[in-house]
Amino acid sequence: MNNFLTISIIGSIILTLLLNLLPVLFPKIAEKTERKIIEKIQEQHKNRIDPNTPKVHVFFSWKAMIAASIMLTILMNIIGFFAQKPPL
Repeated sequence: MNNFLTISIIGSIILTLLLNLLPVLFPKIAEKTERKIIEKIQEQHKNRIDPNTPKVHVFFSWKAMIAASIMLTILMNIIGFFAQKPPL
């Protein structure tokens, strides 16, 4: 179990670093993505029929975040299970 905790922490650190370094390593992709998001938001504002509707739309809902978290937790547990050394 101690080994799995180490693997989990290292995996979390690596994923965090990757998510923070990808825009630095690939700036054109980050700029294109940002531009597309801004265009989508502007399009949504232009297409609003009722001015009382909320102006902010959540791209990743809390349900999707919880589902992704559960799937990643299960995946990490499966990886940890298969990474364990068999008993001697």
